Amino acid sequence: MIVIIGLGTGGLYAARWASRINRKEEITIIERRSYETYSPCSIPLVIEGEIDVKEIIHPFPRTPRIHLLLEHEAVEILTEEKVVRYRKVGEKEIKEIHYDKLIFAAGANPAIPPIKGINKKGVFTVRTVEDAIAINEWIKKSKKSVVIGAGAIGMEMAYALRKRGLDVTVIEMLSHPFPKNLDEDMAKIVEDMLCKMGVVCHYNSKVEEILGEEKVEGVVFNGQKIPADMVILSAGVRPNTSLLKDKVEMDERGFIKVNERMETSNPDIYAVGDCALTPYGVIQLATIAAREGIVAGINAAGGKAIYTPPTGAFVSAMGNFEVACVGGRGEISGRGHSTVTPYSKRDVYVKIFTDREGNIKGAQAVGYQASKKIDIISALMRGGGKIWDIAFMEHAYCPATSHLYDVINIAANNAMRRLKIEEYKV
Repeated sequence: MIVIIGLGTGGLYAARWASRINRKEEITIIERRSYETYSPCSIPLVIEGEIDVKEIIHPFPRTPRIHLLLEHEAVEILTEEKVVRYRKVGEKEIKEIHYDKLIFAAGANPAIPPIKGINKKGVFTVRTVEDAIAINEWIKKSKKSVVIGAGAIGMEMAYALRKRGLDVTVIEMLSHPFPKNLDEDMAKIVEDMLCKMGVVCHYNSKVEEILGEEKVEGVVFNGQKIPADMVILSAGVRPNTSLLKDKVEMDERGFIKVNERMETSNPDIYAVGDCALTPYGVIQLATIAAREGIVAGINAAGGKAIYTPPTGAFVSAMGNFEVACVGGRGEISGRGHSTVTPYSKRDVYVKIFTDREGNIKGAQAVGYQASKKIDIISALMRGGGKIWDIAFMEHAYCPATSHLYDVINIAANNAMRRLKIEEYKV
């Protein structure tokens, strides 16, 4: 018996692959929600009005061997007995289920910063379908909003709220938007786009208090008061790992340490998704959770799988404007800029990083279809590609759709100028 706690992306893919590897294995999934799988990354699209909230909920494929316990919660894990104690949400009766292998995919919860007045009505996190519904309802009676945090969700929500006609102010503690993803020169392009939309951004700033009696009436930051009737919290997440505290090895933040097989310090327990710390770090992306779930599912079912180094390819979209990145920084960088076609002003900027041996270390891109450029670089990084593989890369070319010399060729060529190359293999 394989027991999976949590039906997010990691739990979903773990179940799928475990059932493929061992078609006789019984699998039980314990999930607190009343609905099956959903896409939390789609919530800003719901708020923007691009899609209905029902469209982000997806059915889970049933099989006779996969038992899904919705509206149930695990309350205790007895590792020596290999038992999970659980109950129906809201009820007291405790039931038990024995496992041979346990896959922990409980994810993370929104981080709530210690701000005075944070519990007032009109303050929202952006994590669940219920959050999306509540925000949508509150918008109907709102005019001025504040977004705390300028990461992906914060920026996407700022864009969505502005599209809905609200005044939007973004307050970020660090020096620029997407601080974990972009350098300041690339972030400046994002700032300019938001400014043209009418989004007001304050960086190097800290929210000190949320004003109002029972509901939000304003915000104080850096000693300055501004009116607001709703606040969006986008201050990161914290791992939901209390059930395994002192039972498997964790770091000081509460992330569960796993090896390349997604095994914890207890070989019968795997951890995946937003709560897992792999040998390559914590990367809280749905694509990463899926890969981790696949590895855990295969191994728990008796197969063999290794989690290989991720590139961490990332994208955040605000309408047709995208912010994308992959990997990290390097000693050398090169930047390129182009419009998509001679008939369009849809700009895209790319910055590529390399070391002095020409190994691609990472890239950043902002603008129209930025993610397409990052996908190419991500694939090359996975294959051990060099900077000249990008500089001399062949693209499908037609004047109506593309440039003969693409923006990633330009960026890579600019980086290569700082390398000592004895012979060019073009």
